[in-house]
Amino acid sequence: MKLTADLILSSPSHINASMDHELDLRANKIPSIENLGATKDLYDAIDLTDNEINSLGNFPLLPRLKRLFLGNNRIRYIAPNLHTTIPNLNTLVLTNNYLEELVDLEPLKNLKFLESLIIIGNPVSRNSNFRSWIIYRFPQLRLLNLTRIKKSERIASLSLYETQSSELSALANSILQVLPTNTFEPGQGFSDENTNDTSDSMVQDNSESEEIRKKAINAMANVQASSIESAIISSQNI
Repeated sequence: MKLTADLILSSPSHINASMDHELDLRANKIPSIENLGATKDLYDAIDLTDNEINSLGNFPLLPRLKRLFLGNNRIRYIAPNLHTTIPNLNTLVLTNNYLEELVDLEPLKNLKFLESLIIIGNPVSRNSNFRSWIIYRFPQLRLLNLTRIKKSERIASLSLYETQSSELSALANSILQVLPTNTFEPGQGFSDENTNDTSDSMVQDNSESEEIRKKAINAMANVQASSIESAIISSQNI
């Protein structure tokens, strides 16, 4: 089913656990993101879980959008201009998609307000350098796959991917030299060949995907609450 303006306008919306105004576009067999200008940027969150989307892109300018749920799709491509269209995105859930290489995630590093990223159940999450590289490459992140990023992890990742002269290490260069698997031209679809991920971490049940979605909202809320508490304590000690 195409993501038409009529579908958008007839779909339900609600206030989620983070008190966000959320548009529910789940389970419509949507093949691609389009026509979201019909939302008139009225939503803090959009849920596109359980569709057939193969490309993360083609958004109009949606500065209000903070949370995007795209679990159980077929995403292999992330548009390089994503940060110009959804610049204030804070939480991105990409559970059970087809992202393969670390370089395929590079466009996300330009999302300056992205603090929570979930990529469980993608081939890339099996890469031995996955967590350390994402922590290094995305300094704005606070939660990765529902786990809070520790200061010790940031220090360790810096030593892995930068030399003492602050240049990229050999390991970092080897990661960036890999050809992306997500080369995509607008209007071009992906075939279904080689899109079955057999990762042990693949979440098979839709109810589990929904649980991850809820955990993402709650985890980010907890981190934000902790930051506020720390700021209050710091101000009291001045």
